[in-house]
Amino acid sequence: MNKELLKKLTPYLIALGTFILFAILYCSPIVFEDKVIRAGDTESWKGMYQELKGYNDNGEYSFWSGSMFSGMPTYQIGGGKIESNSLITPINKIVSLGFKDTLRIFILYLVGFFILFRAFKVNTWLSIIGAMAVTLSSYFMIIIGAGHNTKAVTIGLMAPVIAGFFLIFNRKEYLWGAVICMIYVIVGLTQHPQMSYYFFMLIGCLFFAELFIHIKEGRIKDLLIATVIFAASIGIGIGTQFTKTQLNREYVQETMRGGHSELAKENDTINKTTGLDLDYATQWSYGVDETMTLLIPNFKGGSSNYDVGTNSNTYKAMTQHGVPRKNAEDFSKNVPAYWGTQPFTSGPVYVGAIIFFLFILGLLIVKGPYKWALLVATIFSILLSLGKNFMPLTEFFFNWFPMYNKFRAVSSILVVAEISMPLLGFLALKDIFEKKIEPKLLLNKMWISAGITGGICLIFCLFGGFFYNFTSPSDAQNFDPKQYQWLLDAIVADRASMFRMDAFRSLAFMALAAGTLWLFITNKIKPQYALVALGLFIVTDLWVVDRRFLNDDNFVTEKLSSSYFKKQPYEEYLLQDKDPNFRVLNLTTNTFNESRTSYYFKSVGGYHAAKLRRYQDLIDRHISKFNMQVLNMLNTKYFITPGNDNNPMPQLNPNAMGNAWFVDTLLVVNTPNEEIDALDSINVITTAVLDAKFGNFVKDFIPHQDSAAQVKFLFYKPNRLEYETSASQDGVVVFSEIYYPYGWHAYIDNKPVDHFRANYVLRALPVPAGTHQIRFEFDPDILHSSEPISYICLIIVYLTLIGAIVYEIFQYRKKKKEVVVKK
Repeated sequence: MNKELLKKLTPYLIALGTFILFAILYCSPIVFEDKVIRAGDTESWKGMYQELKGYNDNGEYSFWSGSMFSGMPTYQIGGGKIESNSLITPINKIVSLGFKDTLRIFILYLVGFFILFRAFKVNTWLSIIGAMAVTLSSYFMIIIGAGHNTKAVTIGLMAPVIAGFFLIFNRKEYLWGAVICMIYVIVGLTQHPQMSYYFFMLIGCLFFAELFIHIKEGRIKDLLIATVIFAASIGIGIGTQFTKTQLNREYVQETMRGGHSELAKENDTINKTTGLDLDYATQWSYGVDETMTLLIPNFKGGSSNYDVGTNSNTYKAMTQHGVPRKNAEDFSKNVPAYWGTQPFTSGPVYVGAIIFFLFILGLLIVKGPYKWALLVATIFSILLSLGKNFMPLTEFFFNWFPMYNKFRAVSSILVVAEISMPLLGFLALKDIFEKKIEPKLLLNKMWISAGITGGICLIFCLFGGFFYNFTSPSDAQNFDPKQYQWLLDAIVADRASMFRMDAFRSLAFMALAAGTLWLFITNKIKPQYALVALGLFIVTDLWVVDRRFLNDDNFVTEKLSSSYFKKQPYEEYLLQDKDPNFRVLNLTTNTFNESRTSYYFKSVGGYHAAKLRRYQDLIDRHISKFNMQVLNMLNTKYFITPGNDNNPMPQLNPNAMGNAWFVDTLLVVNTPNEEIDALDSINVITTAVLDAKFGNFVKDFIPHQDSAAQVKFLFYKPNRLEYETSASQDGVVVFSEIYYPYGWHAYIDNKPVDHFRANYVLRALPVPAGTHQIRFEFDPDILHSSEPISYICLIIVYLTLIGAIVYEIFQYRKKKKEVVVKK
């Protein structure tokens, strides 16, 4: 290899090696003990996916699952196969450097943020520190522990898209900027659309900075060129996933995220949106003062299950009140320390005390529109995270910003601040180490920044008790004051202690950083020493806080992790049923917020953030009220209830109606309300209710009784169902399967026929007299019609990438020849 080329690559190879070592150190139990992270969302996904896994393992694929909510599409779960994705897989592997699971997330974080800093011309060594700093932002670690893997992956993959934007607009590196944008959009955009949306909001702020720059400099042509190239890059990147996005577009229209329920009351103006209900979407809203966690991690108590340790007031109070030490120790590991307004939390959003200090410093010393763009992005991120605590802005965005109302947990928009604050902070360090600012002026600005940051910490450290009583609205629900006031007092004391200690801790780290910068600015230490010291302080600050929420306790053996799905006695019993095609309603769990039941059975409940809207209506109006008619028509053969020893026990429901049945009578109604209300009054064994818009399907139907009519269920796969019917007269069959308007195709004796919706959520089909074979297949039409677009966009991406590589080789050889000629 050419020495000059090797010299250029060496810093990047060192960076890569540093990142791999960093990831291995943090995830050492994975590497050295063969452990995995035990995360609730990961276990939930396994429950959702298990039925599909059985088919995938045999080389079969399905975009429909029968194991949750009586049946639903799997576009956001997995299990289906999009042929064009075979061309995306190599890109994914290269971007991930061959790493998998948790290590892959760390590498995507580190490399993605490194690319971002380098695009902004932050030197390689500062970029390494910056990448580690952003990676260790507490929320980014917490979501790994929670199993929000797609969210984490998207954050790591979308950061380079910002880099690509900057390369295209600011540095006019059109070719590589476009390549970076396309590649990272391909593998990142559809992983978690909400995170991608927030990143594009940040890019929107940066675009206004570029708009100002180009207009001020009179470079309108450059602006137009850059805009077209960036938009085309994003469009082509999205186009490679056109099939997936179209499938999801269809699906979202039918879910809770596609708009309010068709049953919504006319006077319900607050929650009526084209997306989620506003109350539901803003349930997890950051508190106004809770934003101080950006500077002081335990400002609001850390998490809802916080380990306060055995030196805590809580542990001491429990042992003093006669609680066995082991029980006191176990409770002290899961104390409800959080006292904010969110329902619960796994931890705070902490960017780091030093990063906060550098952000303030950046506002004072960094010049140009990008500073203001990053400030605006930070402010909007914080204000929008407040959700229900700042409703005017929240409602404005919900009503007027496209797609914004499709997302819940608005507090997660703080990911924007977790990018914008470190970015501006490291742009400040860039200017400092490049000595762009006169030392005296710089020292003045630095002390102002230190005064603001340190002053906030000092005030809360000394006078926090004057501002807060450290109690939570949920304390009275968790503890009976008459019986456990002593325990609540101890927890409150621990909250106050944590508050003061972390305020002092942030002050100390900020002081260390300010002191280091003072030594460098006054030429008392060399740049490399200052760089190492700052990196050490930044990483130590964040690392220690992150270990509170993602540490060795989160890692368990594969055996222990899989024990979550170990068969229980009642499951062993039910799995012996000769007819496995029934559903269960598990009343021993959070029925509609868990997927473990779906691991083994077809469940009336389940876990998914985007349930079909009509099924949610059915839950609200009938299933949750235990309407037996509805549960019977869903073929709920077993109810899982607590036994005398509180262990789950199956209760047979002899009235479960089976997989399909003929009805004698049809009731046609005009509104969704009439349709769902009818399920309270009709006899679903003999009667079906349908919306008038499906009236043409049954216009020739004559009410009758046919005692000989029957339906046999012959074959089940998630995406293929077969039946045999026999009847002396033409009739209508209702199937205990969820109606979904896109993708299900019905056949009678191999001839395609149309089916319709009955009983608000089920499928129904007119069937002629005689004996017939009926088949339902789930094969979404859009899966086939949209693939050509995906392939075309993928070909463009590969050709652009090849062109960029060829261009670089040509330029390298050209420069080499020029050097030879000069010699």
